[in-house]
Amino acid sequence: MVKINVYDIEGNLVGEKEISEDIIKEPINKDVLYYYTVSYLANQRVGTHSTKTRGEVSGGGRKPWRQKGTGRARVGSIRNPIWRHGGIAFGPKPRDYYIRLPKKVRKKALTEAIRDKIIENRIIFVKIKDIEKPKTKIFYNFLKKIGYENEKILFVFENSKNKNKVLSVRNIPLAKYDYIDKINAYEILDSDRLILEEECFENLKNLLQGEKIVRSI
Repeated sequence: MVKINVYDIEGNLVGEKEISEDIIKEPINKDVLYYYTVSYLANQRVGTHSTKTRGEVSGGGRKPWRQKGTGRARVGSIRNPIWRHGGIAFGPKPRDYYIRLPKKVRKKALTEAIRDKIIENRIIFVKIKDIEKPKTKIFYNFLKKIGYENEKILFVFENSKNKNKVLSVRNIPLAKYDYIDKINAYEILDSDRLILEEECFENLKNLLQGEKIVRSI
């Protein structure tokens, strides 16, 4: 069995969670993670970039000088792409960068990203009691106690029932947060450490086993 440490919010080790070794015995499928990362980043692009061609730049309606007899090169418009303030040749135009990945590939990428964190021992659980008032210092002191204050952290919460948790985490510079039913492979790969609320354990096992997540209200 693979053991994952469980801490309380004060940073004290209070227990362990066990996951079957069968989940991590196979090597990470890096190809799936690569294709997912490429598609994810491409899908973030708005694609509104645009440049003007020589037909769209203002001016240049008159031939600047006659065709022959001046000794200078032939030119028909001052908006020629080789002229200053001319149009742009082969410049970017608005386009859609969307790359569609099959649902099974996206699901597989999420599983592989989590397995990667487990294999590298970069995942822990934390017991979080109800926080009455938002206080960043609670989570910052927790990270400092376990030595993660200078690393990129992804906090994963079970649900949004207690919003004070989110309000306490989001002011920490290197920390991000998400919910167990909304996390994606890229944000896991983009973090150094994965810290899950203890209540996420069953859903984490469901993700690793390819089962559906049970959403808690």
